Amino acid sequence: MAVGLQVPLLWALGRLTGRLGPIVMGAGALTAAFISSFLGPRSLWGSPSRARLYLTMWPFFVWWTVALLFAVLLPLALLAAEVLPIATRDALSVALGVAVIGALFSLRQRPRVRAHEIFVAGLPAAFDGYRIAQISDLHVGPFAGAARVAAWVAAANDQQPDLVVATGDFIASGSTFVPVVAAAFEKLAARDGVYACMGNHDYFTDGDALAAALERSGVPVLRNRGVDIRRGGATLHLAGVDDTWTRRANVGLALAARPAGVPVVLLAHDPVLFPEAARAGVDLTLSGHTHGGQLGLPFFSKRWNLARVFTGFTTGLYQAGASTLYVNRGLGTTGPPIRIAVPPEIAVLTLRPAV
Repeated sequence: MAVGLQVPLLWALGRLTGRLGPIVMGAGALTAAFISSFLGPRSLWGSPSRARLYLTMWPFFVWWTVALLFAVLLPLALLAAEVLPIATRDALSVALGVAVIGALFSLRQRPRVRAHEIFVAGLPAAFDGYRIAQISDLHVGPFAGAARVAAWVAAANDQQPDLVVATGDFIASGSTFVPVVAAAFEKLAARDGVYACMGNHDYFTDGDALAAALERSGVPVLRNRGVDIRRGGATLHLAGVDDTWTRRANVGLALAARPAGVPVVLLAHDPVLFPEAARAGVDLTLSGHTHGGQLGLPFFSKRWNLARVFTGFTTGLYQAGASTLYVNRGLGTTGPPIRIAVPPEIAVLTLRPAV
């Protein structure tokens, strides 16, 4: 992946400039430096030095993203040169320009606020119009530092929700950025508080220590347990499951304390738990994990994205009987710090009584 996707771009640049040798040497040196980052004693995603981050990692991913997009555009450029009155050189130049512009958008994106109404059977009148802001998959680390996370928190607070929920994968890896997450989450604000559940990346460090740091910041972490949210004498039950990848998730235990006849919202980082949650009578399951595929086909990204390889629940709303699932695209990234046709999001879900 790191090397092969560069070949079409190298070929095109060599044809456009007539200087393939120096271009290959430069790309090879950058790629070798990037690959060597995996072999060093420090984690690539945990806490790279600033020199490695800004002189190797970011330059490589900018170059690689241009290469990725150009590899997709190259067949279209060659086809255009065959069927239209346009020179191959001009077609390659246009494709390269589009790839560069696309890479800039893919590497730096502001989150979109996505609002949905969720209809819940038996929802008490006191919770009609109740607004839940969901953030997910921040992957705080070298590509998403304190300033970026603070902007995400401010954007969530701007929605003035009744409740904020954070559905896992708060860090990329290691313990370095746990204090950054805890400090940022301390500034999240909602009338009924902020709650979280754990994701698989949250166990790429000491998961108990991470959960404890969030708790000290005033964010209860629902690890196979639930709490009651009360308003005007009515109750909404909020539950959370632990991580599926480390086999800590237990839907039954998470729902054990729910009162009879009370609507339930379940925080489950991995949407694979949705069928079980639906069978258990959960009204709304909020998940993340997929990043919406992170890389998708423009205009068709809900159906055609990388997450389709491992799940049918990739992004947005799904229904199973009276039970609803919402899969959040998340805010951060994993692996390459890019998103193609799958922008980051903050979801605002308004509860309405089902007719």
